[in-house]
Amino acid sequence: MDQQQADSLIINSASGDMVSFRKLVEMHQSFVFAIAFRMLCDEPDTEEVVQDTFVRVWKNLSRFNHEMRFSTWLYKIAVNLCYDKMRSRKLRLNHVPFSIEGLILGNLPSQENVETTYINREQAEIIRYLTNTLSPQQRIVFSLSELEELSVEEISEITGMTPNKIKSNLYCAKQAIRKKLEKIEERRTSYERTL
Repeated sequence: MDQQQADSLIINSASGDMVSFRKLVEMHQSFVFAIAFRMLCDEPDTEEVVQDTFVRVWKNLSRFNHEMRFSTWLYKIAVNLCYDKMRSRKLRLNHVPFSIEGLILGNLPSQENVETTYINREQAEIIRYLTNTLSPQQRIVFSLSELEELSVEEISEITGMTPNKIKSNLYCAKQAIRKKLEKIEERRTSYERTL
């Protein structure tokens, strides 16, 4: 769908056209789900944020600034709702739904063709785990920059953070993840030596 069609859907939705709004939701639902899940690592909370995002979009479409990209506006709403959700449940390291030891030691594959699939799945779980251990600001910046591949300018527009604050949070997030990955590799090596 080109920008003109998307703009038409936005304008029609702002006028109360539910069919256009349904199409707008269908076009962007997986996009909002992906960012919310990366930040919250919890499916029920993610589904709630997705629903709340589109409720907020519906209520505020008449105030949408057409000079801004619609996707950026959506990100901003979803990120703010995720941030509120993280604050309300005060996520801490001990709130993580699985243990890192289970990721490292559990279900070791015995065949090479299974190993590639396992490694990819394991890496995704480790990244999700490590992202979940970051502070809320670091998690938001890391998710938007590294997982969604947005620029510092786009992240600034979404979060309201200054470019320097974004870079600082991103640097701290990468350092924290790098240190934790090193510990994971040390544990893996230690475990493999005992086999």
